[in-house]
Amino acid sequence: MAVANCPACGGRIEFAIGSSVVVVCDHCHSVIARTDRGVDDLGKVAAIIDTGSPLQRGLAGKYHGTGFRLTGRTQMRHQAGGVWDEWYAAFDDGRWGWLAEAQGKYYVTFKMPARDLPSKEEIAVGARVDGMVVSEIGTATVISGEGEIPWKVIPDSTYAYADLSGGQGHFATIDYSEEAPLLFKGQETTLPGLGIAIAPAAAERKVGVAKLSCSKCGGPLQLVAPDHAQRIICPNCGAVHDVAEGNLRYLETLATHGWKPPIALGSRGTVAGDAYVVAGAMLRSVTFDQKYYWTEYLLFNAAKGFRWLVDSDHHWSFVEPIAAGDVIAQPGSPAVTWDGKVFRIFQDAPATVERVLGEFYWKVAAGETVRAIDYIAPPEGITVEISGEGRTAEMNFSHGTYLPVDDVEKAFGVSGLPRPTTIGWLQPNPHSERVGPLWAKFAIALLVLAIVIGIARSGSERYNDLLTFATETPQGQWGASSPGPSHVIFTAPFELAGGRNVRVEGYSEVQNGWVYVAGDLINAQGMIVDSFQLPIEFYEGNDGGHWSEGSRTSTAHLAAVPAGRYTLRLEGDWDTAKISAPRILVKIDQGVFRWPHFWLAFALLTIPAMWAGLRSNAFEGNRWGDAMFTQSGQPRGGNE
Repeated sequence: MAVANCPACGGRIEFAIGSSVVVVCDHCHSVIARTDRGVDDLGKVAAIIDTGSPLQRGLAGKYHGTGFRLTGRTQMRHQAGGVWDEWYAAFDDGRWGWLAEAQGKYYVTFKMPARDLPSKEEIAVGARVDGMVVSEIGTATVISGEGEIPWKVIPDSTYAYADLSGGQGHFATIDYSEEAPLLFKGQETTLPGLGIAIAPAAAERKVGVAKLSCSKCGGPLQLVAPDHAQRIICPNCGAVHDVAEGNLRYLETLATHGWKPPIALGSRGTVAGDAYVVAGAMLRSVTFDQKYYWTEYLLFNAAKGFRWLVDSDHHWSFVEPIAAGDVIAQPGSPAVTWDGKVFRIFQDAPATVERVLGEFYWKVAAGETVRAIDYIAPPEGITVEISGEGRTAEMNFSHGTYLPVDDVEKAFGVSGLPRPTTIGWLQPNPHSERVGPLWAKFAIALLVLAIVIGIARSGSERYNDLLTFATETPQGQWGASSPGPSHVIFTAPFELAGGRNVRVEGYSEVQNGWVYVAGDLINAQGMIVDSFQLPIEFYEGNDGGHWSEGSRTSTAHLAAVPAGRYTLRLEGDWDTAKISAPRILVKIDQGVFRWPHFWLAFALLTIPAMWAGLRSNAFEGNRWGDAMFTQSGQPRGGNE
């Protein structure tokens, strides 16, 4: 460990890590760099701003099996006014790690070899670099620091950077502070992922609501996230204040025109199992043929960070930020993919802030406009918001989930919220969701039942014999001759079981002719129980190609009859010019499964499904009737 005296105040400074570049004096906040000749004073930084970070110098952890210790940090100011911490971790294997902390999220990165990185003049938001998406281009200013730092910190210096987002939490930053851009790659992580165990009380020590007074009207102001607040708008008079370390600076007064969101600022509610406080509310609009408005509530949870509750035409959704790198977009495609789901483009228009109340983590202002692109896969949606341009641009992705009004009322303890009268962008289609799956379940059940019954009722044979319509021909012989035809014959008796259907099948080897048989089922008492017909005809020929029509087989089905002994009376008619004594093979089966009954039941089952399908299509037609794009992704007339 190297020890020296601060050249500015004479206080003791220590370089505990051999590869550290500068140390910030704990006594006078001077940035001291070591050189070959000793130490140099690079200037003073401001005192550390209390950002409510649970981290501190000297804290040890372990990342991917390698131990580290936090040696120091710098505090950087975003061009939009926000402040974030960059902690520096000395790893046991000699590496330095950068640990960025912003809005409750942690990103650990390491310096990587880089070639062919785009210059700061070439890079653009939305472009892909090294397989990752450029999500933000901006500038950072060094405002304060503490401890040992592995790079040459120049107080109040400003440099350009670009943040890149990859899939599954991967993250990178291109640093343009030097002539050759530097690349830092890593991923988003958590305190447990860093092997850092901090008591919940310490991590949430700043969660309590801070109370301030409006500098314009004196009314009470409440900051639910004082460590993150950048701007607060008085809900009483509309006065806009910048917030810095709990101090207010009055900027202007906005005309609120009595706008009062139905969910009050400071309200607490539970969504998706997490508790949130309503920090702010914002009225936004898009303009097509007229202005269309919606309300966005900013929610805060100390562990989760910021979320949104959106009310559009009394349709509600819960919105969470997602990484740009997790959203897959093909060039020229009207859809994006996230979490395995395909979302189709719905709107692409400038969204403007009309009214603001309460607390926000950026310097929001009435009239602020961003490009908002909405993709939907009800009940979910993806929104891309692109703000700024050129060297200070940002692209944020969020994922929304539809919330029924009743769920919102229950979550925040309110009542009387208006019910929607239109179809919402993310509203689930009740027809496809309810009838479609139910129809599929019934159809599968019906098919399984039919197969089971078909196997169980394969049929049992009760009679099988060859009959000839001839007076002196013994029954049951092929090719027998007869001196004259008989049009009526009787079968031998046979037994039928009770409670089972009866199938009578007739077969005759007719060739280019026909046989018609009318039959009666007669019981042992000589009474006709049921009647049937067996029309048989078959024709074939060759007129430039073989053809045939008709069938040599005919089948009749009879209802179940009482058990007993029966016989058939058969009366035949035939084409006497071609057939002299037709022969009929008669077969009787019982308990036969009838597939036509299945198809009839299937058709009856399909009718409500078809009706639901028509209603579902009508529902989607109404939903997409308000969109800038068709369901296929084509711009509607006037929106190209």
